[in-house]
Amino acid sequence: MRQFARGVRGTLVCGAVFGAMMLGTAQAQDEEDARSDDEKLLWEETLVAAEEGSTVAMCDLGELIVRGKEAQRGLKVAAKWFGKAAEQDALCGLMRMAEFHRRGRGVEENIALSDSFFARALPQVSALARGGDIQMQIQLAKMHHKALGTPEDLELAALWYRNAATLLEPLVRAGDIDAHKKLANILIIGVGVDRDVIRAGKLYEVAATAGDRAGLYLAGVMFFTGKAKHPVDHERGFYWLFKAAEADHPRSQAYVGAAFAQGLGVESDPVEAVKWLQLAIDRGVGAAKPELKELSQDITEKQLKQGKALAEEWRPIFDRGLAKSS
Repeated sequence: MRQFARGVRGTLVCGAVFGAMMLGTAQAQDEEDARSDDEKLLWEETLVAAEEGSTVAMCDLGELIVRGKEAQRGLKVAAKWFGKAAEQDALCGLMRMAEFHRRGRGVEENIALSDSFFARALPQVSALARGGDIQMQIQLAKMHHKALGTPEDLELAALWYRNAATLLEPLVRAGDIDAHKKLANILIIGVGVDRDVIRAGKLYEVAATAGDRAGLYLAGVMFFTGKAKHPVDHERGFYWLFKAAEADHPRSQAYVGAAFAQGLGVESDPVEAVKWLQLAIDRGVGAAKPELKELSQDITEKQLKQGKALAEEWRPIFDRGLAKSS
């Protein structure tokens, strides 16, 4: 049993709707080139604005690094820009620096420093929460719940979780995908509301069915790992995780690689396992490294090279053009 998968199985080990009109190869290449040009222009414009002192641009630049193709520039660079925004008390910068120091992402792991950033953010978070911002209500509940920059207060945490859930319910009924994910998170926590992991799983699956990348991952993990004591269904979980992996979600790629390595929810395939684990490693998922290392000891050199070659050639599903139109 390999290390990454061992962690998965330890918790009861554990579609993107990208269907679009078929594109000819030339058309697909044109669209990909245009997309690359747009991304380059966005990066350059955001960088200029950040260098001119815009805290919004500083945070946007950090997010482009954390979430986008600019990730190869490194989390240290993202932390630099979030830090500059935090110096001016921009909420986005304060919250990101609090999270980065909590987890040691791009900066040293320092809980005390993390708490200081959360404490500086608290007045702004509280004001926005009282003004009806649902995300800030959830954030404020979490800060009281987990003692992030403020003493633990489960009564206040319950109040804000409950208030956010009440506001989310009509949005869920109206089909708001983001609201589905947020409400599912609150239902899993079960503070201020009745805990309901079955409904949470269904809410995640609605988001997944809509093609939401985070929804694909959350639904996949819920079923694949039995998160929050949800019933395990490896095949169902793999289905969603694979779609998220195809959409270039790094942690999903790690799960998919482990699934292929062990035949969990899918037939075992060492070449595919190497491919997805390597992709996850390339995208910064450290947990995939020991998994790939141990897998490498059990397969042939040819299989290892094949898998790495596939990883090198792979492109996300939204960057591909289909060869023929229907």
